Amino acid sequence: MNKNFLYILITLPYLKAKGGVANFYNYILPYLNESNFKFDLLEIGSAKNKKKLFYRLRDQLRFKTHLKYKPDLVFINPSIEIKSFLRDGLFVWQAKRKNLPVLVFFHGWNNKFAEKVSTKFYWFFKKTFAKADCFIVLASDFKKQLREWGIKVPIYILNTAVDDRLLKDFNIREKIKQAKKNKVLKILFLARIEKEKGIFETIDAFNMLVLKKLSVKLSIAGDGPALKEVKEYVNFLHINQYVNFLGYVTGKKKIETFISHDIYCFPTYYGEGMPVSLLEAMAFGLPVVTRPVGGIKDFFENGKHGFLTNSKDPKILAELMEKILKNDHLFKSISLYNHQFVKKNFMASKVAEKLKNIIKSCVN
Repeated sequence: MNKNFLYILITLPYLKAKGGVANFYNYILPYLNESNFKFDLLEIGSAKNKKKLFYRLRDQLRFKTHLKYKPDLVFINPSIEIKSFLRDGLFVWQAKRKNLPVLVFFHGWNNKFAEKVSTKFYWFFKKTFAKADCFIVLASDFKKQLREWGIKVPIYILNTAVDDRLLKDFNIREKIKQAKKNKVLKILFLARIEKEKGIFETIDAFNMLVLKKLSVKLSIAGDGPALKEVKEYVNFLHINQYVNFLGYVTGKKKIETFISHDIYCFPTYYGEGMPVSLLEAMAFGLPVVTRPVGGIKDFFENGKHGFLTNSKDPKILAELMEKILKNDHLFKSISLYNHQFVKKNFMASKVAEKLKNIIKSCVN
């Protein structure tokens, strides 16, 4: 190689858009820019301010144009869902036709669609993604699935990242002191508002705590297809006075939200990778009540980070939250442990270092 840097073509969603993949790269790109890397960022897909009639065809043509510069590595960032699967699979096919090294990082993972890949779309997977040279996934279960699909090349497990800037002025000990003074303890659900994230189970569990006359409030942060139904359900249970809807929170509002809450409840049964909202909650010292799906079970220590349960039963969720709420020593130990654990393992600067090493190994 004559040049003294690695030229990497990377496909991304529009970085100004909402979404986990866009946020991930907004967080880590500043730490990836080093002297021996040169990134060619190709933002793809539709966006509100960039809609065009044939944007899918346009993306394939733009990708083909960028391949003319002969990158040392083509870095594709798909999800296991129909639109991304087909579009990004064709990216891999194009790159391998030119004998270029390809790294595929699967971010989102829809288990229902993964079942279709195993049957209906397996032929497409074999002709496209299966030709890649390296893979990254967010959970050991996803790595196992790729092996079952016949992948024999290296598969790396990486984690999502927490923005280093979030914790710039945060003091965990001050938060714990304040929590002890609070007369009303606040439970937080922050995620996309959809049934599969466990929002209705969270509300039912919270209602049980209210009926037990505990001094608690619930904040629901986010937007999504089930938001209207969720509001109607809260009305039906007559717990409006105990529930706040915060909408989609970002920036300072997100920081304030995490600081002002005590427990993060996220009983998801969706095929999660490693949800960044859960990691952010832990970074701010919130004990977590969640379920062992996707990448969560790869790192979560039951009793140390909070509590895991296989159950979707709201009664179980309520009991676990009550256990934390009523035990000051348990709350303090989990809060400190979560904050220190995330700072050590999941900050964007740390994840960027891991990703750099993976990129180098895929080129060499």
